[in-house]
Amino acid sequence: MAVTTLLAVDLGHVRGGWAGHIGLAIAGQSKQRLHAVGSACMAAICSRSDDGDSVELVGEVLPEPHISLTRAFYLQEHQIGGFMRALEAEMRGVSELSVGFGGLSVYTNERRDRGFASVDVAYGVDGVRQVLERVDRVMERFGKARFFADARFHASVVRLRAADGGMCMVQRAAGRLGAIDEEILRLPAARIDTVECVFGDRRFYIALDR
Repeated sequence: MAVTTLLAVDLGHVRGGWAGHIGLAIAGQSKQRLHAVGSACMAAICSRSDDGDSVELVGEVLPEPHISLTRAFYLQEHQIGGFMRALEAEMRGVSELSVGFGGLSVYTNERRDRGFASVDVAYGVDGVRQVLERVDRVMERFGKARFFADARFHASVVRLRAADGGMCMVQRAAGRLGAIDEEILRLPAARIDTVECVFGDRRFYIALDR
């Protein structure tokens, strides 16, 4: 099983700013199936290997899997309302979409102090990119960076770190994902009908057209 290390989104905190993140929410049975994949990843990647690799990894299954559409960014509280109105306007006329998952990758955040075991989007990429284009327009309007130009869309299922904080150890241990039974990765298509926006402890949802 191929394992790739790229960048993922992980929110930090900036004094006076609300940490923001936008993604496509994954709900229902698809969410439950991704939780099962996350549990399998935890069992494989957070165990000691048979080859003498004694790296200790700390991980947790993410409760709300989603497909990220932004880097970590920050808004002042008074900007959130205007930002959400602009995003809702951009999403008008956008239809819900279907995505299929296939294969596991390990991504790191921009600070390279966390790793994420993730399930990659194998098909439905064009639909995700169309939503991303609209999100990027709003981000630029508010002076925020666009998403990664070479982004590989994925749903993170486990957040992890090495007990000693060494990301090189997280990357080395990523090879343990090859032990996961391929059967658990045979996931049916997921219907995506909601854009989720998080600012600190606040969550906003925008429904896509049916």
